[in-house]
Amino acid sequence: MSSCPMSTRSISTRSSTRSISTRSISTRSISTRSIFSVHHLQRRLGRLLPSLLLLVLSLITVVTFSTARPERVEGQTPLPIPIQPLQLTENTAPVRLNGRTVFEISSPPSNPDEPRTIPSLEDRVREVERKLSRIVEGGFDPDSLQVRAQQDWNTNQYVISVYDDGNLGSPEEPERIVTVTRFDAQVADRNPEALAEDWADQIEEALRLAYQERLPEARKQRWETALILAAIIVVLSPLIALLQRRTTGHYQDLSRQRHPENLQPPEDALVEENEAAGMGSRVQFLRAMMPQIVLERRISMVILLRRVLLFLQLALWIGGTILILSQFPETRAYAAWLQEFPVQILGIWLLVAVANKLTDVLFDNILQSWVEQESLNPTASKRFILRAPTLAAALKGMTSFIAGLIGVIWFLALQNFPLDSLITGAGIFGVALTIVFQNLIKDLINGILILWEDQFAVGDVIDVGYGPGFVEYMNLRVTRLRGEGGRLSTVPNSQIEVVHNLSKEWSRIDFQIWISHDADALEAIQVMRRTMEEMQADPDWTESIIEPTMLAGVENLDERGTQLLMWTKTKPLQQWAVQREYRRRLKLAFEEAGIGIAIPKQMLWFKEPASDGHNDGHDEDNHHSLPQPK
Repeated sequence: MSSCPMSTRSISTRSSTRSISTRSISTRSISTRSIFSVHHLQRRLGRLLPSLLLLVLSLITVVTFSTARPERVEGQTPLPIPIQPLQLTENTAPVRLNGRTVFEISSPPSNPDEPRTIPSLEDRVREVERKLSRIVEGGFDPDSLQVRAQQDWNTNQYVISVYDDGNLGSPEEPERIVTVTRFDAQVADRNPEALAEDWADQIEEALRLAYQERLPEARKQRWETALILAAIIVVLSPLIALLQRRTTGHYQDLSRQRHPENLQPPEDALVEENEAAGMGSRVQFLRAMMPQIVLERRISMVILLRRVLLFLQLALWIGGTILILSQFPETRAYAAWLQEFPVQILGIWLLVAVANKLTDVLFDNILQSWVEQESLNPTASKRFILRAPTLAAALKGMTSFIAGLIGVIWFLALQNFPLDSLITGAGIFGVALTIVFQNLIKDLINGILILWEDQFAVGDVIDVGYGPGFVEYMNLRVTRLRGEGGRLSTVPNSQIEVVHNLSKEWSRIDFQIWISHDADALEAIQVMRRTMEEMQADPDWTESIIEPTMLAGVENLDERGTQLLMWTKTKPLQQWAVQREYRRRLKLAFEEAGIGIAIPKQMLWFKEPASDGHNDGHDEDNHHSLPQPK
């Protein structure tokens, strides 16, 4: 009767396997020409190799243990590795038979000052498991099997024993399995008699199930199920691997667009090619900030998909292996071992990784919505374009740390680690860490203040005492500046005391020039104003210049000439490009107006002797003006 459902499942599973294979064949037919390539076939075999190795190892394990003779099976007796460890929780541990939990027994905590009168919890568990395994290995008559719970009048405790019409004893002298103690009833919060009856029913059910599992028909069905599971693993693994490769390729394509030097310049770029080596080339970066936010969100989505596919691949391999090993009593202990420590580590790691990336996607969506909303406000500051990527990087780093910490605590909780002791120890250990890592704490605090006060962001040009540099990256701990000559400086945030931001909100040109004393200073100032106004009227420079002349006048007078000063307000990071173009235009304007640039001079005085060689006391002082060499 039990074979019918299994046969139905086998047929349905085979049909699903055939349908999956049909879909995979149709998928492969798309690239017909590449299939006949020897190199392509070698690559496919290389990708299938891990799945085939996993299948072979699983089948070898199954064959090795399932072909053993029943009389030599040791059941739950201690094996080298992997042995299923006892789960001691508050002096309670499960009793297992063929890898399945039958019931749980308890033992009072040991007192080192008093002699122990009863066996330890581990000894009780091993003794009960040994008796159950010996009954199964020795064989019994399932038709006459009786499991009863009787009270021992000598100890006033309930004893569970078994017997049959064969070699398990008789009703007068049954095989004793376990004694229900008062501590067992106290922990279970049950009456001793009721608890003994429950244990007797559970033991009888476990023995009958163990007997049925060793029947030839049951073994045949389990072999069929194991082969079907292995076939599903072999079919689905390449499909998931194909999706992983496509996702990885898409991620690499998006990653190439992440760096500013790989971004395509906009059609209306104001920076010429010869300015690529200067600070003016950073305009491309600023103009690409909005697409960068969208790009980061797409990258986060692709990474999330990659981790989900990795989760599915590992779940398929490990879950399939556990299911295959669980089909046979001899290998069920290995499956139970895999379900505990390895699966917990991988499961927690994958779940934490997926949750962490989900928060990254959430942050990207929130920041993109914020940028889109602020961009519709014409009076709002354009700083949000720079702050969004900076906040995204800092928030993602913080959530990664929090997710990792949650994963560690979660794993320790599953291992029944005393979290109270951990918290107490963490408090003491935290004081020591505060002293050791005080610089790191200062970095984090200063990084938070930098973000909170918006002192600078990614895309700004700042000077923090190490020379001006472009902020390429920053988080709560460090800031990376790209300076002259491509120099990359990594500055801890705790060492940033004074920030000179050259690009926040707007920038300014402090233009100074020296003209000769003979030139008309008022006319020169008018030429300077007119040149900047004409430059602002140029469509190529209109967007870069906010206010052409904030200040203009004579700044200094000395022996070199007249120094003129003019301030011009520009868009952030546009001051270098505007100043270079303005110098070129102003030189042409000064030449056209006849205004000379100051040339430093030095006067040399000397006496010329008389022609007759005599000095009459009235020698004329002569002087010559020689230009001072630069």
